[in-house]
Amino acid sequence: MSHSPAPTARPQPLGKYPPYRIDGDTIYLSGISARLPDGSIAGTTRHADGSVTRDIEVQTRVVLENVRATLAEAGASLADCIDILVFLTDMKDFPKYNAIYGEYFDAGGPTRTTVAVNELPRPDMIVEMKVVACRPRP
Repeated sequence: MSHSPAPTARPQPLGKYPPYRIDGDTIYLSGISARLPDGSIAGTTRHADGSVTRDIEVQTRVVLENVRATLAEAGASLADCIDILVFLTDMKDFPKYNAIYGEYFDAGGPTRTTVAVNELPRPDMIVEMKVVACRPRP
């Protein structure tokens, strides 16, 4: 039997899909970005000259905090992650993203794959994570 969550105050998905589903003890998170509840993307600065700066460190941290919040809603924590698939729009961001990721997980944490993609659903998104976790047993 699978379970989907009720809507919450956190950023809602960009389409008709749940932020997570539970099947048995396994929790599958839909792609999590650095979107904020107001729809803006954390770590994005628009300058007076029209240029835009996107901060991979800020976005990675916000993505991981959004993962943490979604897992908490599903009855789990970051310690329960078993596999993470990460999408970066620029592999040059890998070292900075990897350093922030290392603040949340160590070598005994979840398995991980990081891939470069041409773009993500919103132009200001530069990192997204797809997470699988296992609910802790009492």
